[in-house]
Amino acid sequence: MKNLQIDFRKFSIYIALVVIFFLLMGLSARYNELSKLSDQNNLMQTEVVSLRITNSHIETQIGYATSEVAVEEYAREKGYMVKPGEVLIVPLSSSELTPTPVLQPTVETKPLPNWKIWYELFFSDQN
Repeated sequence: MKNLQIDFRKFSIYIALVVIFFLLMGLSARYNELSKLSDQNNLMQTEVVSLRITNSHIETQIGYATSEVAVEEYAREKGYMVKPGEVLIVPLSSSELTPTPVLQPTVETKPLPNWKIWYELFFSDQN
């Protein structure tokens, strides 16, 4: 048998290359995860900004709706209310005509006696 000599220099270089390979694989996986999480972070930050803008818009609407100006506007325009001493005038447009009711004649039916109903049932010529 041949006596195999192990060259420790080559062996240590191979071990170092294998270790570096696995370290690079782990680094690559972590970089991919970092990239994915960064994209998600950017998306969430955009959504947060959008929700903050929506929140400020809604708070502005709530502030206006609870003000006296909005209450008075609603009372005058939709509630048809007036202040003391004022007269309410509601203009009617000429394009809207009041429809005239159409009278429909009511048909009054007389109930038939039972003997006529039975007679028609047994002796009528209907097939």
